Amino acid sequence: MSEKNTNRNNPLWDSEKTIEERLDYLVNALTLEEKFSCLGTGNPAIERLGIPAFFVGCEGAHGLQMRHDQSFDKGEPQPTTIFPNPVGMSASWDTELIRQAGEIVGTEARAVFEKEGRRGGLCLWAPTIDMERDPRWGRTEEAYGEDPYLTGKMASAYIQGMRGDGEHIRCGATLKHFYANNVEDGRVWKSSSIDPRNKYEYYLEPFCRAVVEAVPRQ
Repeated sequence: MSEKNTNRNNPLWDSEKTIEERLDYLVNALTLEEKFSCLGTGNPAIERLGIPAFFVGCEGAHGLQMRHDQSFDKGEPQPTTIFPNPVGMSASWDTELIRQAGEIVGTEARAVFEKEGRRGGLCLWAPTIDMERDPRWGRTEEAYGEDPYLTGKMASAYIQGMRGDGEHIRCGATLKHFYANNVEDGRVWKSSSIDPRNKYEYYLEPFCRAVVEAVPRQ
């Protein structure tokens, strides 16, 4: 985007303001149509606010995925750190270990973002908080097991590491796949019948714990 059609003389770009103040301005400044345009992973430019077109998101379940080899993500591959699968790491019950892994992932996400000219994703598609109630599920390696308490604690630690403790976050976390997702084919439209107790005590429990304990900024 050329400088002549970029308007950054507004509070959104004022680094003296807090993140909350800047986001409040942005939400109020966007039209309804512009808000809808921001719901996907590929977002068009909003030139009147100085926002260029951007793509958000990349995989980060057990390390930052920067192969750049998918149809929606082309570019030069970047070397990143890869950890064991989450279901394996969660067997340690070591939340500090998971937090440290998240910190490395978040740091590398921010570094690649800056290296590539502030392109790429700072909203990682992780952690996977789906309950692994059936080992035949094809994405079992992504999550933390079948126990809702353990899954919630591990996800919280990973999110805290990715985000960081300071005012300026490293990257955002996507708590996926909300909720009760154990099937890939038709997962956005198929009907699921879940009794209230399983809903609140099993499927929603790890998501609730992660939101309350980690306060994800996504």
